[in-house]
Amino acid sequence: MKATITTSSGMVSLVLNAKDRNRSVYEDKLISCIDHDGIHVMGLSFLHNDVEMRTQWFVKMQDSDEPAEIWLDVDFDALDKYTTQMDVQKEMSQ
Repeated sequence: MKATITTSSGMVSLVLNAKDRNRSVYEDKLISCIDHDGIHVMGLSFLHNDVEMRTQWFVKMQDSDEPAEIWLDVDFDALDKYTTQMDVQKEMSQ
């Protein structure tokens, strides 16, 4: 199974790309609270229109074990540029 992830600098770039789109966040607030050493995981993505994807992210924040959920509309090139695929092990059933 694969997961789409990004670094904190990649997340900041995606947040800036989403500025003034339907799904975005307050850039300054996220930048001041994000864990700069964190890894951030895409939960969901789907085609929103001809030029952008709607994405759900679980973002590692400073001093928190619980990720923040955010939604961003980002263009295709930014999504490709700032994300990577990572192999993850399926959870074993108990």
